[in-house]
Amino acid sequence: MRKSGALVVLAAVFFGLGVSWGAAKEDRATLRRELVETDALDQPLPEGVKLKIFIHHAKKPKSLGTCTPTQSDSTDFGLAGWHLPSGGINWMLSTGSVPRSLDADAARGALEAAFATWNGADSAEQFSFGGTTAVKKRKLDGVNAVMWGKLGSNTVAATYVWFSTATDEAIEIDMVFNSKFPWSVFSDGGGECQSSPNAYDVQNIATHEIGHWVGLDDLTDAADADLTMYGFAAGGELKKRTLASGDVAGANAVAP
Repeated sequence: MRKSGALVVLAAVFFGLGVSWGAAKEDRATLRRELVETDALDQPLPEGVKLKIFIHHAKKPKSLGTCTPTQSDSTDFGLAGWHLPSGGINWMLSTGSVPRSLDADAARGALEAAFATWNGADSAEQFSFGGTTAVKKRKLDGVNAVMWGKLGSNTVAATYVWFSTATDEAIEIDMVFNSKFPWSVFSDGGGECQSSPNAYDVQNIATHEIGHWVGLDDLTDAADADLTMYGFAAGGELKKRTLASGDVAGANAVAP
């Protein structure tokens, strides 16, 4: 079953709910509070370019939540409204933003593994590591940056996608992990739900966020809880590192 997500100009997605930048003041205030740093919101957009922002929340507000092992598969997926360029996309790591508690090389390895997971889902969708960058701002600047930065207290990560209204092709994408939360690169041998340390797994969260790069929307139905594109996160969770049936089907549906 294919589930299509709503597409709006300069929008944030709260559990699948599109909130227009021209919406009520309280909605705009919530968006700014969750994103904290607002360069992307304050930057004028070129003609023919739209921005959509995905906010990945914890399962339980102000908590790392509780991880649950995989129980079922699902064929559901949602389309966000764009696709990758046919030549693929280069991403760059803002090494200066990586938390001191994380080894920068280990973080890069976890990110490369997450991108490779989507490369394997469809050979037409290719990501490649373009090196490191000093960029720490999420804004349209020609760099597909992956970084850590300040986000709202209930936001695990956020992905910003700028895309062409004429071709529906992604122009630039930035991904931000919340530096306020603890992060780790867990061992594969500890199972899908790990308790030590009490932290979010870089590869697990990155794999979900990269699904937005591909062109997929968040899923929020309980029946989709074991899909990578399910829009809630938990500490110690590793099951989103691998793709379920719906995630693979979605990737094939939006291949360049």
